[in-house]
Parts: sequence; C-alpha cells; structure tokens
Amino acid sequence: MTAHVGFGERLTTVCITASTRGVTVAVGGDAYNELFDIFMAWSVVVGIIVFGWLLHHSFFYRSKDGETPNIDDLVVGEFPRHYHNTSLEITWVIIPTILILYLTYISLGPVSDVWEDPSVVGVEGVDYFEIGMSGSQWFWDFDCGNLNSDLCDVGVDEETGLSMLSVKKDVVYRFNITATDVTHSPYFIQWGAKEDAVPGMYTSIWLTSDMTGKFFIDCAEYCGDDHAYMTAILEVHE
Repeated sequence: MTAHVGFGERLTTVCITASTRGVTVAVGGDAYNELFDIFMAWSVVVGIIVFGWLLHHSFFYRSKDGETPNIDDLVVGEFPRHYHNTSLEITWVIIPTILILYLTYISLGPVSDVWEDPSVVGVEGVDYFEIGMSGSQWFWDFDCGNLNSDLCDVGVDEETGLSMLSVKKDVVYRFNITATDVTHSPYFIQWGAKEDAVPGMYTSIWLTSDMTGKFFIDCAEYCGDDHAYMTAILEVHE
C-alpha cells in the first residue's frame, strides 16, 4: 500500500538538489517519475501490438461451423512441416532488443546518480549530512550520530506509534543503510527511490526534500511474517 500521513504542501519532487558553479543538479523523484512514464508508454505500445496481433489471429483464422481446417497440412504418419518467415523472425528479435537496450540506457543515469558520491556525479563542494539506517525484523533504526536535533532527530510518532526520523527541508542527506538479520529495502515513497539493506555490508542513497510533511518509509523486500508492517515515519520540517 502506498500511503502518506499527509501534511505536505504537495507530493512532487523529492530529490538531491545541489548547486555548484551555477549549475543545479537534481536526482531522484523527478527522474524516476519520468522513467516510469516512459516505461508505461512503451508498455502500452507493446501491449497494443501483441494483444492486437493475438486478437486478429484468434478471429481471422478461426474455423467456421462445420469446418475441420488443416491449416498446417498435417498428414497422419508424417513429420509436420515447419513454416517460418526469416524476415519476420529477425524483426521480432531485433526490435525488442533495441527497445530493451534503449530503456536500459536511459535508466542508468538516474540509478547511478542516486547511488554515487556527489563528487562522482559532479556535485563537488556540496554540504551534506550522514544518517545511519538499519533494518531488523520488523522495524527501522536510525542513527543521527553527532548531528543536532534540528538536522536529525529520532523519536516516536504520536499518531501512529511508529518510529520517526525527523530531518530538515532542503538539506542533502546521505543514508548509510544496513541490516541485522535478513535483507530489507527502505522505500522512500515520495522520493521515488529505494535501496537494499543487506546484512554485513553498507549501501547508501542520497536524498533531500523540497516539501514538508510526514511520510511513510516502507520495506520493499519481503522479510518475513510482518513484512507488511515494517514501516517508519519520515518527518520533514522547515
């Protein structure tokens, strides 16, 4: 279930936003939303072609009442003849391959940017703050380190009773993520981004918010009986 405890002004972009030498770099929600629209558009196109083809052949080649057609010229006792159209077979291999390579290519940039260090993606000099995040069956732990409570604070949400992480609007954060038992995956819904939490190793994701409010952090990796209830609250304040 996608949900939020909504006190935000709008559910739009949540992204990495940093300025360097007059250039604004934004990575996250907008990029993923655009990718989603592109993938959905191509899914509709492919679906129309595939199901249109199936429906056409289902009705065009159906036998009429009383007919017993032998379209493939099958003869009892003889090995069936093989029909093929080389041009058609090449076409339905090449076109999907090109489409898959194209979709993979346009996805690499946003995915890499969310994972990589700011210096790698050309955002050198940006100020950011690190937050530790750990997944356990079936709750999230947060570690603000030495950050003051205005930048990072951990508590319990009074409305839901869930653990709550409080961060500041328009501040860049790097979440260092791990797990204590099995693989989890924190899903920052309004950010349009998630990352695996793997026992024995650290992964990271870069996030900032241009809106205030309270939002759910869900687990997107099945992790046992209470997986559906592994939720925390992310509060973003001015």
